[in-house]
Amino acid sequence: MKKFFIQTFGCRTNYYDSEYLKSALLMKGYKYTDSPKDADIVIVNSCAVTHKAERESKRAVRKFKRLGKEVIYTGCAAKLRPYDEASFSGSLEDVLSLFNISLDNIYLITLSRTRGVLKVQEGCDFQCTYCSIRFSRGRSRSIPIDKILKDAESLARSTKEIVLTGTQIGDWGKEWGKDLTYLIDLLSERFPDVRFRLSSIEPTHITDDLIALFAERENLCPHFHISAQSGSNKVLRDMKRPYTREIYEEVLNRIYARIPDVAIGTDIIVAFPTETEEDFKETVDLILKYPFAYVHAFEYSPREGTEAYSLGELPPYVRKRRVKELQEIIKEKRRAYRRKFIGKNLKVLVESINNGAAMGFSENYIKVMLKSDGLNIGEIITVKIVEDRDSGYLWGSKL
Repeated sequence: MKKFFIQTFGCRTNYYDSEYLKSALLMKGYKYTDSPKDADIVIVNSCAVTHKAERESKRAVRKFKRLGKEVIYTGCAAKLRPYDEASFSGSLEDVLSLFNISLDNIYLITLSRTRGVLKVQEGCDFQCTYCSIRFSRGRSRSIPIDKILKDAESLARSTKEIVLTGTQIGDWGKEWGKDLTYLIDLLSERFPDVRFRLSSIEPTHITDDLIALFAERENLCPHFHISAQSGSNKVLRDMKRPYTREIYEEVLNRIYARIPDVAIGTDIIVAFPTETEEDFKETVDLILKYPFAYVHAFEYSPREGTEAYSLGELPPYVRKRRVKELQEIIKEKRRAYRRKFIGKNLKVLVESINNGAAMGFSENYIKVMLKSDGLNIGEIITVKIVEDRDSGYLWGSKL
């Protein structure tokens, strides 16, 4: 029987799709290998969120072709721009059809990471001028609850943490008069021994009920990734983001008021074509104003087919300078957030053990290191945080 290998680029939704495809092929009788050199078939699950991500996806196709492999190119970039260098290029559904696999009765049977990823929603109805993902993922639609529960049950047998993901996860349930709070309430009650974490969510989708549930339910991780993209209302309008800075800040304030030690992370697009120096200063002010646990700052990447593509780009020296300035601030924000927990106890999911040291992530998404004596990958332990060695993670000891 042929062996296959999957290389995944991009977001957690892509990682779910890869696990789904892997499960389908295993059910069909194919064998998985961790080594592309041993594989007969290599599947590249691509990303199109930036030019760099798409370029890296295509580079992987060429690398595997040079190894003499049959290479299948799928994912967001493949759906937008099929790649002739691959043996086959198409959507996830196209790949399943290629292997004569029916969508019926496919469920997750594998877990490649310590944390499981569970997709609950697909697609996006926003009209953001810089983003091409809505073209590849299609209109917003919810995954049926019976499929979600089936996948969650499968994942719960293998992991102590499940990350809920989707293109616009806060849209879940609108077809049936339900909402994300209902789903998370159901999942966290149904699987009390698993902790649940949210992936990226829009500020407009965060309700008081959702915040209250995360404040009260012990197996819900106090961690929200809420994309801001800019601190300037003018730039937000040019991006066609569905909120203002004031709305974004009001959401942050409500969360901090209910969950004091919560980890809130965000995304910032630096040097959007219409961003002036004053606009950039407003973004810097936003980041400085709040105790963000982390910030992902990306230089604007023009995507062909989007409304902003015709706007061109700011000069390279402007883009690089602004990114560098923001990165210095981000480094300090991460350090300040980490050090709040020195002397406190955190619940850490052990993800790796190497050379006598274990590494894992706390419920509020802080990377923690400790001695690995008596520990096992996949278990959740209570760790007393001892010090920050300024290396990006905290050190502690098991209680």
